[in-house]
Amino acid sequence: MFILTFKRALGVLLALTLCLFAVFSAAHAASPAASYPKEFRIGYQKGNSLVILKASGELEKALAPNGVTVKWFEFPFGPPMVEALNAGDIDLGFVGSTPPVFAQAGGAPEIRYVGYAAAYKDNYAVVVPKESTARRMKDLQGKKIAVAKGSAGQYLLLKALEQDGMKPDDIVFAYLQYSEARSAFERGDVAAWVVPDPRLADIEQNIGARPLVTASKLTPQYSFYVAPAKFAASYPAILRITLDKLNDTEQYAKEHADETARFLEKDTRVPLKIWQLALTRQAWGVAYPLPPNIVEAQQEVANTFFRYKLIPKAVQVKDASVSVK
Repeated sequence: MFILTFKRALGVLLALTLCLFAVFSAAHAASPAASYPKEFRIGYQKGNSLVILKASGELEKALAPNGVTVKWFEFPFGPPMVEALNAGDIDLGFVGSTPPVFAQAGGAPEIRYVGYAAAYKDNYAVVVPKESTARRMKDLQGKKIAVAKGSAGQYLLLKALEQDGMKPDDIVFAYLQYSEARSAFERGDVAAWVVPDPRLADIEQNIGARPLVTASKLTPQYSFYVAPAKFAASYPAILRITLDKLNDTEQYAKEHADETARFLEKDTRVPLKIWQLALTRQAWGVAYPLPPNIVEAQQEVANTFFRYKLIPKAVQVKDASVSVK
């Protein structure tokens, strides 16, 4: 009797297993295969991990079985890259925290956050000349501070002022791009300059500039990988592969800092010793999708710019974030 009952139970279990297998197989067969574009156009700037990935050829190898041709386009800084994304000229770009906020609030609302890089640390700072007596932001009250308009540095400066109980009106914003800002800083036309690596490492080593406050002491600020909404919705697989490859690239670069510094010296013509310093404080790692704390940090960027009337309307960062699967 026990044997008969056991056989019946085994038979029911076997039938159930076969049924579940059939359902799984049908569902799996019904799942559409991942789609890939014929071309994948990436925007990059000199000196970041996209350049290293480009040089390695690893992304091309990973996408070749899917018939994808990778094309690379260099940009001087973030805003023109966002414009190219919005125009449909490129499919993926890497920018600081502010260009996506301006895009969402203005003329490029279809830009989407698809991944992020680790937060800035001591690689972005408000610096003063070596002879400056300033020791805190309040010591710069009424003075000119050079910063690139619409950059991550502008947000850093706003937060540095807030942290010291100051308002934007307490200083004079000198909106200058990097080459102009360097000249103004060295001439003494500005009392301080908001600048990231490797330029930060350059002026520390060569003219004795001194960081007054760095990003590590302020509200976390991140950089982002962004794509047009239509592309992100149509080709999530290629974004996932690319972001994974970028993270692998960054981990290798971190573990082989001397090799990375030599490569970046050749790519940018910035001296080796500057890159060696910059890489010691580089924020490494690429991840996706954006977790709640990253969305909140970026929302604070948007809220700050709206509060100071630097963008025309309030935006919700979560509405522009997509989950790459």
